[in-house]
Amino acid sequence: MADAVLSALATTIMGNLNSSFLQELGLAASLENELENLNRTIRTIRAVLHDAEEKQWKSEAIKLWLRDLKDAAYDADDLLSDFANEAQRHQQRRDLKNRVRSFFSCDHNPLVFRRRMVHKFKSVRKKLDDIAMLRHNYHLREEAVEINADILNQRETGSLVNESGIYGRRKEKEDLINMLLTCSDDFSVYAICGMGGLGKTTLAQLVYNDGRIEEHFDLRVWVCVSVDFSIQKLTSAIIESIERTCPDIQQLDTLLRRLQEKLGGRKFLIILDDVWEDDHDNWSKLKDALSCGDKGSAVIVTTRLGTAADKMATTPVQHLATLSAEDSWLLFEQLAFGMTSAEERGRLKDIGVAIVNKCGGIPLAIRALGSLMRSKKTVREWLNVKESEIWDLPNEGSRILHALSLSYMNLKPSVKQCFAFCSMFPKDHVMEKDLLVALWMANGFISCNGKIDLHDRGEEIFHELVGRSFFQEVNDYGLGNIACKLHDLVHDLAQFIMNGECHWIEDDTKLPIPKTVRHVGGCFREITN
Repeated sequence: MADAVLSALATTIMGNLNSSFLQELGLAASLENELENLNRTIRTIRAVLHDAEEKQWKSEAIKLWLRDLKDAAYDADDLLSDFANEAQRHQQRRDLKNRVRSFFSCDHNPLVFRRRMVHKFKSVRKKLDDIAMLRHNYHLREEAVEINADILNQRETGSLVNESGIYGRRKEKEDLINMLLTCSDDFSVYAICGMGGLGKTTLAQLVYNDGRIEEHFDLRVWVCVSVDFSIQKLTSAIIESIERTCPDIQQLDTLLRRLQEKLGGRKFLIILDDVWEDDHDNWSKLKDALSCGDKGSAVIVTTRLGTAADKMATTPVQHLATLSAEDSWLLFEQLAFGMTSAEERGRLKDIGVAIVNKCGGIPLAIRALGSLMRSKKTVREWLNVKESEIWDLPNEGSRILHALSLSYMNLKPSVKQCFAFCSMFPKDHVMEKDLLVALWMANGFISCNGKIDLHDRGEEIFHELVGRSFFQEVNDYGLGNIACKLHDLVHDLAQFIMNGECHWIEDDTKLPIPKTVRHVGGCFREITN
């Protein structure tokens, strides 16, 4: 949550730098240059935060740099809070008697206080500046805080699949194929929706390569969309898949006409894999161009976004579930044991089952850990993996984390804070929407421009996290009473993001209750003094 926490801290610090309490204490003039330098450092930090957060998933050095930077930012915020508290006490000591008493007090003598605090301020500013300067070591880009397409575009998918290594999707595959073969509509759009790593692309590949589908459709096209839902690029990609050459056309209208020429009168199936765009206008333009084929033509969309699935699909959305315990074990067993003898399998099976349970039915995680265990032969090695957090496994943990973190990276900073806060609840805890929104509001995670009520904005964030597949098992009990859970791996992701940011205990109600903490810059810190 580095960019979310640090961004919130930076906003708080910059607001305090312009506050009147520095004038109240007579510090504004003596700290003029230091204030200007700190302001400049904070602006520089904010410019590289997003790039740093993207790169920390694969760089331990950047992760540690962000942690140090966050600690230094906390120190700056703490110091400015001390200034504010002293300014309040200063206003309360306006009468002569209290002013004389304060002058002869070591703790509240204004001259001693100013000298001590100026020294502290310079020390904190230098520490923050020194850490910020290290950004050059990591070649971080200075940019506006927007969603960067590069990290999401790293995942390129294709239509080929080895069906022999797939478990647990037979029913979903057959259901979708039957719908495609029996559909009598002119044009249909089917959506496969679910969290990262569930196998949405794999299911689409199974359908795409089925012999019955090959015979049924005159034309099949596979396009990996990813985060860039540019109509020009997407239309060009579809045409290129058909013609085997990229069209040298810049005008959108000409591209769409060329597409209709290629699709007109033919029964086609187009797979739009990994869609991240839920803009209705963009989709409507493309859909109008695609509605030119023979009866029974169809598009299959795979996406993590429930909002995109709902807007694009013309049939009920297929929400992909996790694998059953049986299918999870079959997939893991195939990868982990290989040519291992029956005796060795029997010795390692119980540990293997516990490792599979850590994956929560997510095929991506099962494949990663199954491949890892293939090279481990002893009970001790298997127990080490069983007792480790998934994120602590060097290569496999990074692979799983990266896949799940793509959805997190696609969130705005304020929504990131709200999601990461959910790690405060125990695993498998049923989270009530109204309580969750109230906690987000109480912790200052929700802000608005005055045009919308804070609670309403909190509900928008809740439904956005539902729509982006972060929340699972969503139950609506009526009258606005909605509850949900986090998948165990998504909970692990939230904990990894928080990285020890908050500490909680539970009371008899089993609700998370903070220890002695205070709110700083949009998150909690434990008070130890």
